[in-house]
Amino acid sequence: MNRMVYYDDNVLGSLTLWPVLIGLGVLPSFIYLIASINIPETPYYLLRHGRKEEALDVLTELRKNEDESVAKQEADEIENEIGDSAKVFGIVKILKNKQYRNQLIAVFALYANLMLCGVNNILFYSDLIFKEAGISADNVTFATIGVFALQFVMALIGAKFVDRFGGLKVTIAGSIGFIVSLTLFTVSQAMVYKQNSAVSSPLHTTADEQLLTNGSAFASVTHSTFTAETTSLIASAQDGANPWSFVSVLAIGIFMVAWSGGTHISTFALLGELTIEPTRATCFSYGNAVMWTTSWIVSFVPPYLQEALGPYSMVIWLGLTVFFLVYMVICIPDTKGRTTKQIQAKFGGKTDSSASFGIVLTEVESLNV
Repeated sequence: MNRMVYYDDNVLGSLTLWPVLIGLGVLPSFIYLIASINIPETPYYLLRHGRKEEALDVLTELRKNEDESVAKQEADEIENEIGDSAKVFGIVKILKNKQYRNQLIAVFALYANLMLCGVNNILFYSDLIFKEAGISADNVTFATIGVFALQFVMALIGAKFVDRFGGLKVTIAGSIGFIVSLTLFTVSQAMVYKQNSAVSSPLHTTADEQLLTNGSAFASVTHSTFTAETTSLIASAQDGANPWSFVSVLAIGIFMVAWSGGTHISTFALLGELTIEPTRATCFSYGNAVMWTTSWIVSFVPPYLQEALGPYSMVIWLGLTVFFLVYMVICIPDTKGRTTKQIQAKFGGKTDSSASFGIVLTEVESLNV
């Protein structure tokens, strides 16, 4: 939608029509409001308020392909997790206990990985990549919309993958996709830079014009400065579409498939499985702060990275993705087919996964955590 607001006067991006586009945001909200009437309360909410039969009905409906005993077992686990009270642990109490501290770190890592893979860097600068691939200025916005339509399609497919393989495996697969995409993109941009540098010399002296002349995809310009002048600079820097620029487009496609059909879907499912009732609200609150902070960083830092690193500006996101991948493999337990007790045993550093969940809570309370 933002692409049409800022770039395409032929759709809804004109000075007179952009309010119409903004107003269209009411439509999906209204549809959700109507549809939410048929959404049941969560089993956690129902069990917290003593409505066990309703909770069993919801769990049975959600687990259609499972035996009824599975729903009863899950309800018992939720009741043990909730305990006798609906006490919520604050940040200080969580930090004082190893098990819950590891939960918080895992939540922070997953939220940060969602943004620090460089997704906003891709979203904000995709139009310029397509221009360098030889797509006409009149069609570049529609090309961008087409590529990002993959988000919707892959979200549907990704949900099936999460159900089948579990959130952790899908998140790890998404990170591997990021690594392949960012590596491919960096190599392609380095080749474009090298080839253009070999056949031409800089025509301008400022840093931004230098980067544009060298044909780099992520030019250090923002939407407010992306004018007809910068467009002409890009066009004049290339006699035709560089084959390596099409590799950049392919890398963008791989990235969006990995993010929309993998990490973006699986992260939120995994977060709920890694936390427990007393810690979930606090972990999610601080985790959201981490996510939006990193989102801001990834949105505003790229121009400066481009100025400093040129075609290698995406390497920082590549390095962070590798870091979070290693952390997930080593420190985050696989939740697929595992009970809450087994998952929390991993966070608590316990090898006996049969330890009573209630005992763990009792130990925490005895420490005034």
